[in-house]
Amino acid sequence: MKASVALGVVLALDTPKRKKRSKWVKKWYLCRREQGHTRLLRELRDDEPEDYRNFLRMDAESYDELLSLVMPMIVKQNTTMREAISPNARLSMTLRFLATGNSQFY
Repeated sequence: MKASVALGVVLALDTPKRKKRSKWVKKWYLCRREQGHTRLLRELRDDEPEDYRNFLRMDAESYDELLSLVMPMIVKQNTTMREAISPNARLSMTLRFLATGNSQFY
């Protein structure tokens, strides 16, 4: 009996302590459904440049250059039935698909 209690105390004292996380989930990740991807990308670009780069697999300057090159080919017109998807949204969704292989944005 005393040996099992002593063993339990030794094991309890010997286990390494986990370091507390500073953040469990990033703030932008929690708000992604409410904000939509255009606002999300704008917030990432301004506040979290490394997350922006990871999300689209390119930095903001390269994205802007690519957008200016392909914009004439991917721009659509609004109709009376609905508003067209912006070239910015089209390109960001395409890049995200190419980076991850996911057919849905979220």
